Amino acid sequence: MHTSITKRDKKTKHRDGRVSIHPRWVLHYKDPATGKRRQRYFSTRKEAETARNDLIKNHDAMKRRKGGKVPTLKEAVDYWLDSKEKSIQKSTYQAYKQVAYQYIVGPAIQGTQQQKFQAAITGKLPAGVKLIEMFGSSREIESITTAEIRSWFNRVLDISGTYNARLAKKHLSSIFRLIEEDYEVRLARMPSRPGPSHRRKSRKLLTEEQVRIVLQEAARDKRWGVYYAFLFFTGVRTSEMLALLWDDVDLDKGRIYICRTQDQNAKFKSQPKTEAGVREIPINSVLLEMLREWKERCPKLNGELFRVFPSQRSECGKGRSLTKGSNAGLTINNFRNRVWYPLFDRLGLPRITPYAARHMAISFLQSQGVEIGLVSKIAGHSSPNITLQYYTHAVSQTDGVMDQLNAAYGIENSTSATATQVQI
Repeated sequence: MHTSITKRDKKTKHRDGRVSIHPRWVLHYKDPATGKRRQRYFSTRKEAETARNDLIKNHDAMKRRKGGKVPTLKEAVDYWLDSKEKSIQKSTYQAYKQVAYQYIVGPAIQGTQQQKFQAAITGKLPAGVKLIEMFGSSREIESITTAEIRSWFNRVLDISGTYNARLAKKHLSSIFRLIEEDYEVRLARMPSRPGPSHRRKSRKLLTEEQVRIVLQEAARDKRWGVYYAFLFFTGVRTSEMLALLWDDVDLDKGRIYICRTQDQNAKFKSQPKTEAGVREIPINSVLLEMLREWKERCPKLNGELFRVFPSQRSECGKGRSLTKGSNAGLTINNFRNRVWYPLFDRLGLPRITPYAARHMAISFLQSQGVEIGLVSKIAGHSSPNITLQYYTHAVSQTDGVMDQLNAAYGIENSTSATATQVQI
């Protein structure tokens, strides 16, 4: 790949007649995607050289156009899925693929959930089920109009409901933006307000008094208490909590480093749900004492501390043993069925999902007046829209923030109190 770097002086004339000269370094290259000559401007030669090296390194990946031919819709969907595959989790990728092929390319199955599931498993269409045409695999993407998108949206709405219709439209919009950017074409605009908005069912939550009852039980429960208290005090995802290692916990500084998750089989994933999921979370004073005590009792793997929340054998001796060849993992389903739901049944409280504890922790932090940008960072949100706006603070500015959950839950914590002395 041929590139060159030249130096130019940019002259700026001021109102008083003075002329300022600013040196600029120009990177000249041929765009691998389009074959056209391009120029990029930099303030220093070092910046230009860094950009040149990145360009050469990624040259093959940037060859997106083949012969200048705009792809068909099926080719565009495949191209879009390829761009997503390495940046999202496998389960998320499969969900994208299912929606794209079924509702965008088509044909889509019109029937009950059981009939759709049966068709997916057997590969055969159940009796009485209809196939509804979508855009089609051979359709030229440039020929799709806004009016056709509106009509297509209504078809998806009729056979699958508001949620899937809006999700399919979101994916189609993402596909169009990618093709416009990489193939330098102009495609149809997405129709505005094509159908009714989707509203999720209200999540079942606990009252503050009920949360205090749960945390009182956590202080008494030496076996599982820290497992469920952790979610209320940190707001992490369940998969992030169960993948936590003691190497990721700094009890001296009061910090938890979230850098991985686990799948449904308790196997580690090297990355969290999103890039923003890699983060440090401060530990509040009550949870800090609980973790210190738990570290002394925590089951070890081959004589060494490994997972913070490992699988534990039942009182009758059943369950995974922490031996060589085992990763000591507690699956998400086992956590729900052995730890989480039995807790609420035992206390006579309504069952809530583990994610509801995350929801409450984030909401309670906001209700205590913690800045929304800081809440977003603690929660590991990837989009500013999730927490209304985006504003980043250094982790060093978060000391004491998580202690405000104590106030939200109505807990008084003194310096002499231990984790088992949670005062309500």
